[in-house]
Amino acid sequence: MKKSLIALAALAAVSAASAQSTVTISGGYGVAFGTSTIGADSSGLQIARQTGNLQFAGTEDLGGGLKAGFQLQTSIVGVATTNTDFTKTDLASVANRTILGDRAANVTLGGAFGTVFLGRGNTAIRSLWGAIGDTPLPVVSGITDGGLAAGDTKSRVIYGDTFSNYIAYATPTVSGFSASIALAPVQQVTGSSVIVPAGNTDATNDTLSYTLQYANGPISVGANITDIAATGGAKMTTLLASYDLGVVKAAVTTQSISLNDGSTNPGNGTVFTASAPLGAGVLAAGFGKRSAEGSVVGDDVKQTFVGYKYLFSKRTAVSAVYNKIDRAGTAFDLKETHMIVNHTF
Repeated sequence: MKKSLIALAALAAVSAASAQSTVTISGGYGVAFGTSTIGADSSGLQIARQTGNLQFAGTEDLGGGLKAGFQLQTSIVGVATTNTDFTKTDLASVANRTILGDRAANVTLGGAFGTVFLGRGNTAIRSLWGAIGDTPLPVVSGITDGGLAAGDTKSRVIYGDTFSNYIAYATPTVSGFSASIALAPVQQVTGSSVIVPAGNTDATNDTLSYTLQYANGPISVGANITDIAATGGAKMTTLLASYDLGVVKAAVTTQSISLNDGSTNPGNGTVFTASAPLGAGVLAAGFGKRSAEGSVVGDDVKQTFVGYKYLFSKRTAVSAVYNKIDRAGTAFDLKETHMIVNHTF
C-alpha cells in the first residue's frame, strides 16, 4: 500500500512538472499561381511564389508569477524570381537558403512587471502593422531585382521589418494601454567581418525604439519612434489606427522619415486598408503612397491591392489577389495577378 502511494505521488509530481512547460510547433506554407509583370517583362502564367515559415515556441512556468519563453521561426523559400527570368530556381543561392531562426530567435521573461525580450524578432513597427493596419490578404511579392526589394512589398510605402538582435521591455496592459522600449545595439565594427564589441562612436550608435499602444474593443491605435542614431541613419515616426465596425474594418498607417544628415527628405508614406467579411471569406483592399526626395530610403511609390480570401477551414485558404506598384521615374513598375493557396498549422 505504501509503495503504491509513493508511486502515485511520484507520478503526480512528474505530471505537474510536465504541465508547467509547453512547446508548440506551428507555421504555414503558400504557393502562388498567376502572372507577374515588371516593366516590359512579363512572366506569363506560372508558379509565381512558394514561401512559408516553421516556428517552434515554448513557455515554462517558473513559479511566483514568472514565465520564461522562447521563439524560433525559420522562413521557407521555394522559388526565387527576377525580372529577367521568372522561372529561375537556385536552391544554392542565399535568397533560397533556409537558415534556422532567420525570422525570429529570441527568449523572454515575463511576469506582473511586464516582459523582457532578448534576441532577433520583428520591429515594433511591423508588430503594430500586423495588429492594427494589416489586411488578411497575403500581398507579398516574391520578385527581386534592382528596382524592387525582396520581401514585404508594403514596406515600399511603410518601412519596418526585423531587428537582427535587440533587447526590449514591454509593460503590462493597463486599461487598454501598453508601452515598450527596445535597444538594438551595434555588434560589429564597420568593415570588420568579425563581430566584436564596437561601442558607440559618431559612426556606430545604437538604435532605440519607443512604442505606445492602446486597444479597447473596436478601437486600436499605436505610435512608434525609431531612432537609428548611427551616421547615415534616420528617425522614423509611425502612427497607426483602426476601427472595426463589424461589417468592415478600416485602418490607416502613416510614417515620416528624416535623415540624420539632413541631406534629403525621404518624405511621408500613408497606407489605407479596409477588409470586410463576405460569405465564407474576407474581401480586402488597400492603397498606399510615399512621396520621397531622392532614393536614399525610398522612391516616389504608389501601391494598390485588392483581393478575396476564401476560408475552407481555419487553416486552409485560397486567395485571389491583384497587386500593383508604381514607381515614379523608373521602368520597374510591378503588376501581379495571383491565386494563392495557403495552409497553416
